[in-house]
Order: sequence, then structure tokens, then C-alpha cells
Amino acid sequence: KQWYQRRVRGEYKSDIVVVNEDVSKTSNKEVPQKRLSKLQPLLPHSASYGIVPGDHAALKQLHPRHLVELMTLYEEHLRQSAAVVSDEQNNLSHSIKQTETAVAQILAVTQKKQNVYSVWSTNIQNSVKELSANLTSMQKTVDTLVPLVEEMNNLLPVDERMAPFAQSNLSNEGIGN
Repeated sequence: KQWYQRRVRGEYKSDIVVVNEDVSKTSNKEVPQKRLSKLQPLLPHSASYGIVPGDHAALKQLHPRHLVELMTLYEEHLRQSAAVVSDEQNNLSHSIKQTETAVAQILAVTQKKQNVYSVWSTNIQNSVKELSANLTSMQKTVDTLVPLVEEMNNLLPVDERMAPFAQSNLSNEGIGN
């Protein structure tokens, strides 16, 4: 989310190269011939005609019509490539925006669920503590009552006595063990 906010404010610089020409930066005063003169000579394509780079005499021997056809085809290829790259960049940009939106939505849902689970966890923890306290209290009560019941049992005649309690099982398997 912070990355997106920095991007909106213009603080984020992207490494993506955009093929579309920025109209605001180009001036109409610049003549196409001047712009063309700034370009390096295109000699790799002339190698297919057997011309070595730097061999300008061989370039002069080429028929201009063939060279113009070659350059026209190359120019069309570059335009098509630029259009494809531009379309792909637009698609990527759109896809990135969709992904950012989806991630933000997932993050919001996840945070809400985390808050709910945190409340549930706290409630369960409190219930377990309360249950543990109750069981400890019950164990203490049983520990005090069993000797009293045994003492009362011993006061009865032998034929009316109850079977002895197995308190050792209760205290050995009690809480905290």
C-alpha cells in the first residue's frame, strides 16, 4: 500500500521503458532531417548485401530503390514492434493495477479475520483459565472430603461400611500433572 501511495505522489521511479513518444517533450521546431542526422548509420542491414561497415563506396553502388524498400520495411517493422511493445506495456500496467487492487482487498479481509480470530482466541484463553481454576478448586474439595468420608466410614459398623475410596488415582491424575 505504501508503494502505491508513493507511486501516486510521484515519489516512485519505475525502471520500465515506455515506447510511446512523449508529445510534450518534442518540439515541432526540430526538423526531421536534424533528428535523422543525429542517428548512427544503419549498416547491419547492409551486411546482407555483402557490405562491410565503413565501406561507403559499396553503399553508393547499391540501387537506391532497393535500399529505400529495405529501409521502408525496416521502418514498418520498427513501428509494428513499437506498437506491440506499447500494447504489452499498457496491458501490464492494467494488470498491475488490478493486482494491486486485489492484494489490497485480500489484505483488508485478512486483517478483519485476524482481528476476529484474536477476539476468539482471547475468549477461549479466558474460558480455559476459568475452567482450570474450577477444576483446581474441585480437586481441593475432593482432597478434603475423601479423608472425612473415610473417617465417617470407619465409624460405621463393618457390615454397613462402603468400599474404600481410590483417592490415589484422583490425586495422581489431577490437574497440573
